Amino acid sequence: MSAAAEHFVYGPIQRADIPDCVRIAIANFDEFQQHPEYIRQWFERRILQNPWQETLPCVGVGVWHSGRLVGFRAMFVQPWWLQGESVSIAFGSNTSVDQQFRGQGLATRLIEHSLEFAPFNGTVTAGVITQKAFKKCGFAEIGGTDNDFFRLRVGYSGSWEKRAGKTLGHLLGSMFDLNLRLRNVKLRSGGFTFAEVSRCDAEFDELWDRAKAGYLSCLERSSRYLNWRLFDFPTCPLRLFALRDAAGKLRAYAIWHQQSFGDAISMAVLRDVFYPLDDEPALLTLLYYLFGYWRENGISWASMEVASPSLTSLFRSLGYEAVPSRGNRYLIYREPPLADNILQNWYRSGIDGDYFDHPL
Repeated sequence: MSAAAEHFVYGPIQRADIPDCVRIAIANFDEFQQHPEYIRQWFERRILQNPWQETLPCVGVGVWHSGRLVGFRAMFVQPWWLQGESVSIAFGSNTSVDQQFRGQGLATRLIEHSLEFAPFNGTVTAGVITQKAFKKCGFAEIGGTDNDFFRLRVGYSGSWEKRAGKTLGHLLGSMFDLNLRLRNVKLRSGGFTFAEVSRCDAEFDELWDRAKAGYLSCLERSSRYLNWRLFDFPTCPLRLFALRDAAGKLRAYAIWHQQSFGDAISMAVLRDVFYPLDDEPALLTLLYYLFGYWRENGISWASMEVASPSLTSLFRSLGYEAVPSRGNRYLIYREPPLADNILQNWYRSGIDGDYFDHPL
């Protein structure tokens, strides 16, 4: 160890260290310099108001230089369903190192030290360099070398309104939408209702209990978790829409948010769909109503950012456009290591981990 390296001390960070973590994040991320409230809100809602955080003995790991915190990796806990058991997984996020200390391997060491506190440890990252660091530390890729994300056109009104004005654009957009309506007819099954939900109750617990046995690995979707994540302490404006059958039974639901590009063009980002894996009719009908809702509300595009082998196969068979990725964004560390069939059948969604969860 060099003399310079001896000045770095690694260890757990606690709640009292959060103000210093916020300071480091703001100083080292342009997004937080423009919106410092984003990172403050993240720590408040993901860490301080997290009912599952107490299963971890810290809120992350830090590195100190001459007694001053100069880098950290925050970790927040989520309840997880793994091979028929309920466990906790710690997702790392907002890893930051002061600029003057970069290039010395501190971030990689932070990742290594986090494994001491969380032997079930995950991350979502789009950074090619950081992905290499995680792999070096023993993290396994989920979903191969791509994201298995898909994209499709859901409406033309927004585009035409931008070109031709609101009235004429709406008319022209409706004409172009006709082909999209015909494309989606094959998704529809009769006898269902579709509505937005602002609170999850016992019917969501019943659906989770009914469906969870079909999933080898996925985020637990109890009403307690969904209410915490979406409604009580959100960090991103997410919306939940439920599909019920003629008897009023909850069969599936979708979680999404909207991104806008200029005045008229917007994209719906599908962050989660949940359904019993043997109930494909419910999934197809959910997609039918979802695309229709987006179209009627002037949304032009949909990004399907939820993945599993069955969903990937379905989206590909429906002709949706695969979105290439520069690399895997989802990596998991587990000691002892997970079997290949679990890694391959991991159900991934945009509400797992810290999935770009700042106001959009």
